[in-house]
Amino acid sequence: MALKIGIAGWSLLPPSAEIPGALDELIYSSTSQALVDAGITIAEIDGVCMASSDLNDGRAISTMTLTGSTGSFHKSEMRVCNDALAAVWMGAAEVGSGAAQTLIVCAWNKFSDVVDPAAIPALALEPSMHRSLKYHPDAILSLRESQESGTIVLTDAAPLQPNDTAAAVVITTDGHPKAGDLVLSGFGSSTGPYLRPGEPVLKPTQSAVAAALKFAAVPISDVRRIFVGGLHRISSADIAEALSVPESSIVREDPQTADLGYAAGLVALVHALELGIDGPTLVISAAGLGVESANAVLVEMK
Repeated sequence: MALKIGIAGWSLLPPSAEIPGALDELIYSSTSQALVDAGITIAEIDGVCMASSDLNDGRAISTMTLTGSTGSFHKSEMRVCNDALAAVWMGAAEVGSGAAQTLIVCAWNKFSDVVDPAAIPALALEPSMHRSLKYHPDAILSLRESQESGTIVLTDAAPLQPNDTAAAVVITTDGHPKAGDLVLSGFGSSTGPYLRPGEPVLKPTQSAVAAALKFAAVPISDVRRIFVGGLHRISSADIAEALSVPESSIVREDPQTADLGYAAGLVALVHALELGIDGPTLVISAAGLGVESANAVLVEMK
């Protein structure tokens, strides 16, 4: 029997150049609203799975100071320093294994508090050899794309615009009384060697999608729409070609140049949920230099 994880409720603070208030308030606004949307109290939540980074949050051991706003006080807490879709499938694994009945999955971005957001991407580079050469991640990706396509790809001088946002989804066992009509049924993740010559830039994305579809036993031809988080430098046409789908099936955030950090994947998932699921729907996201780390989840009607 295939694994299906119920979706009980969700919430999103739409991306904005600045959302006033402290980081704790930002997160609490999202998690508390997701609980209201699900009709579940915090007492009924078994734990929290989140995607965050001490570096991006600007505080050491950031989760220690956020237990109140995430809802993880005196509860199980898991964190991934990766795109929020990784937190989704980690939370789904906990629910699917029977270790939890209900979980909050949440992620956020508060780049308006960061003094120099442009300094963060360079820290994705390998520290001993590559960071010291003063490479810019966008330049490396352009070189990779140039090699792959056989044409010159120039690096855009315009940086991504840092945005504030927060998103939360309440997931449950499929048979839970508060589970809605939507389920997570496929999960995939892949990491590729982004600096190795000859490795396709979108190979991790292809592998993550293939794994999610295989898990759910759904062919790519059945997928109605594909919501994309992150992958700013990659065109919709290239993503569609890599996944063997029509470009018209690709749905992206507007504006695509908004940097949502690790929250990108969860924002894309909530975007899909809010627009309505009328058939198997993929959500994909990639975080990191050269889009080397990719995740995918499949959402279906029961």
